[in-house]
Amino acid sequence: MNDQSPESPAPERWMRWAPPALLVALTLAAFMPTLRNGFVAWDDLDNFTLNQSYRGLGWPQIKWMFTSAKLGHYIPVTWLTLGLDYVLWGMNAAGYHLTSLLIHAGGALALYFLALRLFELARPEAPPLDLRVGAFLASLVFAVHPFRVESVAWVTERRDVVSGLFYVLTVLAYLKAVAGRERPRPGWYVASLGLFAAALLSKSIVVTLPAALVILDVYPLRRLGGARGWLRWRVWLEKLPYLALSAITTLIAFMALFTLQNTRSLEHMSVLHRIVLSVYGLTFYLVKTVAPLELAPLYELAVVFVPWWYFAFVLAAITVCVVFRRRWPALTAGGALYIVTLAPVLGTFQNGPQAAADRYTYLACLGWALLLGAAAVGGWVGSNVTRGVLAIWILALMPLTWQQVHVWHDPVTMWQHDVAVYPNARAGNYNLAAAYENAGRYAEAIVHYREIQRLSVRKAQWYVPMGEVYEKAKVYRLAIENFREALRLDPDLSKPACAGLMRIRERTSLSVEVPQVCQGARF
Repeated sequence: MNDQSPESPAPERWMRWAPPALLVALTLAAFMPTLRNGFVAWDDLDNFTLNQSYRGLGWPQIKWMFTSAKLGHYIPVTWLTLGLDYVLWGMNAAGYHLTSLLIHAGGALALYFLALRLFELARPEAPPLDLRVGAFLASLVFAVHPFRVESVAWVTERRDVVSGLFYVLTVLAYLKAVAGRERPRPGWYVASLGLFAAALLSKSIVVTLPAALVILDVYPLRRLGGARGWLRWRVWLEKLPYLALSAITTLIAFMALFTLQNTRSLEHMSVLHRIVLSVYGLTFYLVKTVAPLELAPLYELAVVFVPWWYFAFVLAAITVCVVFRRRWPALTAGGALYIVTLAPVLGTFQNGPQAAADRYTYLACLGWALLLGAAAVGGWVGSNVTRGVLAIWILALMPLTWQQVHVWHDPVTMWQHDVAVYPNARAGNYNLAAAYENAGRYAEAIVHYREIQRLSVRKAQWYVPMGEVYEKAKVYRLAIENFREALRLDPDLSKPACAGLMRIRERTSLSVEVPQVCQGARF
């Protein structure tokens, strides 16, 4: 590719602004269906529908945002954006989705300029048009990949897009501060620290950014390693403020998580299990990046399978990156960035029932997107066949994303899709049964409660929710049978089962025989 002549100012302007403008347009188009989505009954209910505390930007709301850890997350900056949403839109979900989409598009735009700067540093001899094409490809693949849907289309995950935007801006400011200089520019350095603080207050997953900066110091900045060596104390000292901010945030994040009491201890999840889960995550996210099919809202721990070749793949990939680190420094940097960014969510500190989650790739796959752009700049996709395959793959991403956005339309649609991907998932079947029940689709709810019962070791506990569904459907005979069966199989279920029987006796003309265990009980 040849650069435009300096005597052609119009083409130069077109080359400068057309790629980022097209990037934003394609990002908005890919996620436009989110504006028709609602809140989903999976954290959105507790965070927004039932939560009065965030609604507005007055002092009581701001105080709550900076002093609470709702559902185990300390994210005051993210809450500020959601408080603004309430001021602008009230409880209209479309407005919340629009804000998330605009922030995501802003993050993609920031990534374009970050990629452009990184490619300039790595390949200063490359023509400007090549650099811009590479930056466009990197940011486009990041922006419209189906893996981004969970972060953009689920209002609760606003924290991903906000922290992602500040993360990219932090790195941009850092490059402005240190690239080509022995000492950082004070203004840009302080700006980078401020942006990092904002990222940390948006979501704690960005705590690994200091390690990412060290990776960039090695390549493409070449401030560490190689001929310069590893003992350049000034470069390491620059990281101390970042590390201090990360350490404080990590402590706050652990305190917030333990209030939720959802973290798996070693007693419930062994070290070996955590290693296996880490290998699963490293391979799963990479495979799904290349082939983003059968993505699901929940990849339940109980239903995932880790084949032997996952271990061989991870070992081989790490070996290649280490052995060829001098020949292919971009590959090594991208792989290191991937592992470092994923580290907090690879199962080492397991929180929740998920083996993996699409939202965890929002930052982790930045390295692969940048590597793809670097390949275009370096001419590694020079053959027509390679270009054709790459073009088809990128063109396929947008319709897949469009389709995945519809999965998050409402609770029923979301959990129908989850169960279609993982039919034997207990959590998926339970959430679908509850969604059907809340929608008044009682017959379908019963089908999935029975499926959960089939999959569960403790089968007695599911007679109570089935009895409650039959009660709502006014099929009282079956409701009574289920409540009694729960009592017969498990006396510990006496409180909800007896309450159900007493309700039916009080609200209907039926003669309901209440077991002795329920006599005189108060509910």
